Amino acid sequence: MEDDSRPPSQKKAPRGRRRSDPLAPYWDAEIIPILKAAPGIRVIGVLDELRRRHPDLKANIRRTLERRIHAWRVLNGPEQDVIFRQEHERGRLGLSDFTDTSALGVAIAGEALDHRLYHFGLAFSGFEHAHVVLGGESFVALAEGLQNAPWPLGGVPREHRSDSLSASFRNLAADEREDQTQRYAALMGHYGMTSTRNNAGIAHENGSIESAHGHLKRALEDALLLRGTRDFASLDAYRAFVDEIVGRRNPTSSSGSRSRRRRWRHCRKAARPTSRRR
Repeated sequence: MEDDSRPPSQKKAPRGRRRSDPLAPYWDAEIIPILKAAPGIRVIGVLDELRRRHPDLKANIRRTLERRIHAWRVLNGPEQDVIFRQEHERGRLGLSDFTDTSALGVAIAGEALDHRLYHFGLAFSGFEHAHVVLGGESFVALAEGLQNAPWPLGGVPREHRSDSLSASFRNLAADEREDQTQRYAALMGHYGMTSTRNNAGIAHENGSIESAHGHLKRALEDALLLRGTRDFASLDAYRAFVDEIVGRRNPTSSSGSRSRRRRWRHCRKAARPTSRRR
């Protein structure tokens, strides 16, 4: 109107939503109940659960979900940390370590389970494998986990990095330590991997897997919160639970982003072929 003294920039109509709200069918009915029932759950845990319930839901709603949950938690709960990932050469580095999982409070038929996880990861693609270990760290547990880990990849990385394996060698006589050292070298030779280790007392040199420990245990915690109980009928049931959660996180999963699946394909091409026998 000619008598409107406002500048042109102020006369524009407010911009409306260009597409329908992808979270509208789920926000009040499903997402808020999840956030209230499991206050510590991460955004990715909520997204994984939604996509499990609704397989046709697209993964590209993650940013929208993050913004909406962040805004909701400003008023109703704590904010979540932001995590930044490193970049690595494809197909080069695989890492192994053990991580304590006592904080998860898992029980088998009512009895607390004293266990840890053997955890393997590929630095470039983010592929990981986890294996429930009863008791302490040992060469047997490392060898079993390491041999099972690369088979979905169809190959092995050129380099395998671990800590100094001091926990595996603790309380062993000198000849037993030497025997395990030779067995480890033979295992690396069988799979054609170069063995590297961290310097003693400098755990951050294994940072890619140390960081992944935290992500995996938070994913397990999210899933346990959603499950509603930490008690499992059997050890096999708990191991199947761990396998399922790790599988959801891997780039091979249908819930993985396109960029992670692309990195996974690059990693497979660069990996050395696995041995025909374990």
